[in-house]
Amino acid sequence: MTLKFKHLMLFIFIVVPFHEVFSQKKNQLAVHGSYTFETYDGQKNIAVYMSFFNNSDQDVLIDSFSSDLSSRIEMHDIQFKNDIAKMVMIKEVVIKGKSELYLQPGGKHLMFFGIKEKLSDGDSFEIQVNFKNGTSQKVKTMVLSKDLKSNYLN
Repeated sequence: MTLKFKHLMLFIFIVVPFHEVFSQKKNQLAVHGSYTFETYDGQKNIAVYMSFFNNSDQDVLIDSFSSDLSSRIEMHDIQFKNDIAKMVMIKEVVIKGKSELYLQPGGKHLMFFGIKEKLSDGDSFEIQVNFKNGTSQKVKTMVLSKDLKSNYLN
């Protein structure tokens, strides 16, 4: 390969994707760092965590979440009453303009009910975030080793 061709290939594979990211409309929601932990045989439910960043002035309303991995997905929060933790479903998911929403262990998270397969460290799957305005966004979710779980729950 000539030096010019190498530079062209470098430009195509590095600069062009960054240009696409930075030239997107600011009203689009950025979703980052989606993960869950590997499962054991027979496990039917999992929690999934991610971060949402709304850099626009407009509120973003999420209608639902879907995935080929699960028959039902709900967003939950953990609330404490009389020192007892309880999961409560969040029916309306709104990410205010110029704000963030963090789904993390011990707080808000997605609950997948009736998962269809065992998940192993290094696997990945897609979640579709469906917005009230009729659009959607796919999010790649990584499966982490269950040995790491204690690092996230402390």
